[in-house]
Amino acid sequence: MKDRPLIALTGATGFVGKVLLTDLLQSGQPVRALARAIPGRALPAHAGVEWITGDLSSGEALSSLVQNTDIVIHLAGATKARNTATFHEVNAVRTGELVRRARAAGVKHFIHVSSLTAQRPDASDYARSKADSEILAIENAGGMALTIFRAPAVLGPDDEATQALFSALAKGFLPSPSGAAAKFRFSVIDVADASRCLAACAHKTASGIRTMAPAGHLNLSWDDIAESAQRVLLRRVRRIVMPPLLMKVAGQAADLAVKLNGEPQVFSSGKVKELLSGDWLADTQIPDPTPLDVTLERCIAPFRRSAREMYKFGKKRA
Repeated sequence: MKDRPLIALTGATGFVGKVLLTDLLQSGQPVRALARAIPGRALPAHAGVEWITGDLSSGEALSSLVQNTDIVIHLAGATKARNTATFHEVNAVRTGELVRRARAAGVKHFIHVSSLTAQRPDASDYARSKADSEILAIENAGGMALTIFRAPAVLGPDDEATQALFSALAKGFLPSPSGAAAKFRFSVIDVADASRCLAACAHKTASGIRTMAPAGHLNLSWDDIAESAQRVLLRRVRRIVMPPLLMKVAGQAADLAVKLNGEPQVFSSGKVKELLSGDWLADTQIPDPTPLDVTLERCIAPFRRSAREMYKFGKKRA
């Protein structure tokens, strides 16, 4: 382990970060990870990881994270927020500050995990914040190598953002847009493949500024998702098509709920605008991607178990 460069990781307790942290440690890679202090949560006591307690707003925590570090992988960020300002502060401003501190500490390579939505900043507040994060990362990188990793939709179990979709699929339904939006194409990547790509990127010699948008499946449609789910479920999957107007109304209702209860949600008018704004296509096909059927099987499985358990419970009560 002494011969391996030290990797600093943000977002290590998140959806992608948990998988990446495990993969790095299993390969014998030393990691220093940033994590917020949450009452009642014990951080995993993995051998080979040093935890720094704090968040992206703590300059002291950021400096401790990057000190004597060779590589930074920045995964942390907001996928939901109460307003535009919060998205910008968390995703853009704090990314720029972390890059600045990493450069000052002598970090050799900074990997910023952005989003495919950054290619169209006007699509949503989230998209704008990710585009701004890339701008601030470039402005603060100086001579430090910077890789911008524009992630497409990342699929895998335990992701809050896709629970509603896979719960519906487990029941044999696929909610999707109607009209022109029904024909839009999109890219996806399995969470295991995303982790593998990030680890490979960290272990490559880097220089200058590079932007990449890898995907396991570059050009999918809603029909492709339905057909894959049918193979997994061995049953017909019905498309529940939603007119754009209805989707917009639902998004506005979600926004109103956030204003009333203060709890941000991934589904919002901004997310609807993203879904209706055209194709979302990555530019690089990764080698040996996880088959789509395998990915969907892993994503749907927890909801299939829940459905079976509810059925058994109902029979017992009867």
